[in-house]
Amino acid sequence: MNRDPLCDWFEQSGRGVRPHFLRNTGLQLGWQFMSGGCEVAWRCEGARVWIVMFRRLDERLGLANPFAPLYLLAEAARCVLPPPASLYGNVEVLAHSPLAAARLGRFYQRWAGAHQPQPGWFELDVSRVCSLQHMRKRQKLDRA
Repeated sequence: MNRDPLCDWFEQSGRGVRPHFLRNTGLQLGWQFMSGGCEVAWRCEGARVWIVMFRRLDERLGLANPFAPLYLLAEAARCVLPPPASLYGNVEVLAHSPLAAARLGRFYQRWAGAHQPQPGWFELDVSRVCSLQHMRKRQKLDRA
């Protein structure tokens, strides 16, 4: 698999990237980075960034935002890819996870105006993705 256009952005931002393989095979599915106790794997196809895998490595880290690595991926896509760049992925919650898939889907819709082209699949326009801090400010204004 050729080097991905986002790899240089991550490395210039001080984050290492490495190939992401299907389990214990030599079949490369994309690239991955680690951030905030999470592992994220992606693959670019034109202006679409497929989220191949998003996994929390550590137990809950208190108040740490588990979506910060996705914000970082969206920021990389926004900076590197031509518009309209998007993140695309399937919401699949693991067993024993406190997050319900429907709740996660609602978060994506509020966070970035994501739409659901197929059940369980979400597409987020990276130009609409905002930081969690900015989203909380918007929520406060909406409630006022």
